[in-house]
Amino acid sequence: MATPIFPSNSIKTMHFVQFVAKVLCPTGISAILSQVVGCADNAVAPPYTKISSAIQAPEKISGGVELAPEGVKLAPEGVKLAPGVLHQNLSVGAKLLASGQFLDAEIVLRAILKELPNCARAEFLLGVALLKQKQYAKARPLLEASLARKQDFAGRKQVDHFLGWTCFYLGDLESAKRYFQSHVGAMPTADDSYYGLAVIAIEEDRLSDAQVALERAMELIGTAPDRNKDRAKVLARLGDLEIRREKTAEALALYEEAATLWPDHYEVWGKLARVFDTLNRPADAVQARAKQQDAMKRTGREPIGESAP
Repeated sequence: MATPIFPSNSIKTMHFVQFVAKVLCPTGISAILSQVVGCADNAVAPPYTKISSAIQAPEKISGGVELAPEGVKLAPEGVKLAPGVLHQNLSVGAKLLASGQFLDAEIVLRAILKELPNCARAEFLLGVALLKQKQYAKARPLLEASLARKQDFAGRKQVDHFLGWTCFYLGDLESAKRYFQSHVGAMPTADDSYYGLAVIAIEEDRLSDAQVALERAMELIGTAPDRNKDRAKVLARLGDLEIRREKTAEALALYEEAATLWPDHYEVWGKLARVFDTLNRPADAVQARAKQQDAMKRTGREPIGESAP
């Protein structure tokens, strides 16, 4: 007999049942298993999936997680999974993660780890799910454990990348730097980890190192229109370097280009406003701050001035 993942009165079970009800065809709800088809994120392009959109401070560029092959199935009504097929549902967790359903992914992955506590890939994916929910202190030991097990699994080369950002948000810059360096050593085309190294270098006032890393990230990002957002983030950081060098005109040009490429980048509008203040252009500063407020509203961020003290 299959074993329930959670007790029937669990709040998380109710949440997951709601998810299952959405993805399962009504006519197939009585079947033993139902096919999962694709992800909700239109940016998904198997086998790599960009899942970085939930992280904001600082603005990071796209990271990837490898998905397992298609054909993985979910349990229907009752949320029951047979232990013999739990390992197959790792791909379900990866798909939920890729489509931005981080809590649902967490539920599935915790259930798998309950049955398979030594599964490195489940630890990795759960660590990413927690990272995306900004639970960095909980994510770090899971990601580190997934590396320590020395198991080979889909996405293993990406663990250092996510550990880099996790450690960054925890304020451990030395560890973040080490993990980003390890990632670019294994994957020389990892533009986001070069970006991470640049952000750390800016924090440590190593401007030349930051310049090199940002230029490398920009080179790897390329010129495709679907990477405009990532180019804008790099341009904004290059502008930060020019501010540090007291080159206001150069910074202004970089910030303006970044805002043109990605108008929803609310942080760059704030930077533009401060530059306009420095240049004694009050009308432009007011306009930039208004655009910052609009961008924050469009992206679901609480506008400045409306937050609680």
